[in-house]
Amino acid sequence: MNRPVPDSHSVRFSERATGLASYAYASAVTLVAFANAFIADRYMAIANLSLIFLTAIMVVAVRVRMRVAAYAAILCFLGYNFFFTQPRYTFAIDSADDVLTVSLFLVAALICSRLATQLAEKVASLRTARASAEALHILGKQLAEAGDQTTIHRVAADTAARLLERPVAILVRPTLKDPWQVAMATPSWEPLDAHDALAADYCDRLAEPTGNGTERIPAATCLMLPMCVDKQRQGVLAVACPQRPLSPEARYLAHAMAQDVAQALERIRLAEALEKARVAGETERLRNALLSSVSHDLRSPLSAMIGSAQTLSRYGRQLPEEEHQQLLEGVLEEGLRLDRYIQNLLDMARLGHGELPLRRDWVDVADIVAAAVERIRTLFPGQPMDTELPSSTLLLHVHPALIEQALFNVLENAVHVSPSGVPVHLRVYAAGARLLLIDVSDQGPGIAADQRERVFDAFYSVARGDRGAQGTGLGLSICRGLVGAHGGTVEALAATPSGTMMRISLPLPALPEEHE
Repeated sequence: MNRPVPDSHSVRFSERATGLASYAYASAVTLVAFANAFIADRYMAIANLSLIFLTAIMVVAVRVRMRVAAYAAILCFLGYNFFFTQPRYTFAIDSADDVLTVSLFLVAALICSRLATQLAEKVASLRTARASAEALHILGKQLAEAGDQTTIHRVAADTAARLLERPVAILVRPTLKDPWQVAMATPSWEPLDAHDALAADYCDRLAEPTGNGTERIPAATCLMLPMCVDKQRQGVLAVACPQRPLSPEARYLAHAMAQDVAQALERIRLAEALEKARVAGETERLRNALLSSVSHDLRSPLSAMIGSAQTLSRYGRQLPEEEHQQLLEGVLEEGLRLDRYIQNLLDMARLGHGELPLRRDWVDVADIVAAAVERIRTLFPGQPMDTELPSSTLLLHVHPALIEQALFNVLENAVHVSPSGVPVHLRVYAAGARLLLIDVSDQGPGIAADQRERVFDAFYSVARGDRGAQGTGLGLSICRGLVGAHGGTVEALAATPSGTMMRISLPLPALPEEHE
């Protein structure tokens, strides 16, 4: 959610008054000074009255420009001479001391007004610069939090309109030949006229400010600012100026905001391009891996089945009973192997689309382990298994068939890489009151530390590791997906003294009676 710019960060560009209002203000301050001087004339020396007028001149100078302050200084000089120097009520001066006094007074008044005006302008400039910096900082934070073009356009339009106190719009067009479209605008925005559209064209083509307040198409009612980074056109920031042009400070801030918005849009464009490239590369990699898997891992059992079936078809009656039975068993074994590969592919597709239903039930972890081990022993009758179960009953609230399939995939992976006759070790234990760990250790060649995470990627195979030469490389990926759907994790660790240990972590929920 975008945080609005607070009022304390609104940028007020002090346009020092120069019209009749400023002269009226100077005249009013001068009259107040005269009133105070007439009162003080009864108690103070004439020379001290000049301090009252000097104070009035400085009050005027800090609020208006130099020429208005000079006007106030001349009024005070004339009034001081007319009302308070001898002879009074004339501009004549009898005493040489009075001539020097009023002359020095005029010089001091002009100098004070000049210094006060310069100081006021510097203070106003510093305040404007600080407010602009704070505004750009807040805008930058909001743009950094934006994740798409629409959000960036909305933040830019709202923030610019609030800071500049003018209607603002973001103009975009797909190509140079297309008309301008308003991507985002403030509610008070009015449609572009012919001059504004032409100014937007020039602004986009030349990457320079055009329109109101510039030398190029000054008849336009809007100031057009380019949003361009490294020749990448991102559109135009249009600021409506129906009555008067923006001040130089406001134009600088508006241009800086347009550049910040352009950089944010370029960041989004590059991020989208990188994401598209990544997705395209990942899709190509998966496609190649799937084709390789289909052409090799799925074709191998099919070829074996076809060869055995052809042999039985042609020479079935001539073969001894023992060879006949071996061929049938080979067809069955390869058929079951093919069925597992296809089931893995289907499970991976369902996991990827989030269509795998979880029908949870309370089940003893020992029952899941027994079922998975029994399936392994059926497929690999010569493979020894070393199982270590907890002494007490541990109940899981899971989909039993899915957790069994995940454990089966890990066990099958371990069997493939274990040396002949070396048992696969399976240990089940509780780590605390709310975590169950299932460790499956083999004595195979192991997995390099930099590949232990990659083995869970779909279709990834370690050359001499726990993925072996057989299989589609989906078993561990599916295992992580199945366990992850239950809130658990799967990780590959180094076993002792060699090999790999696959650790399945599952949450142990509170038993039903504990909830009552």
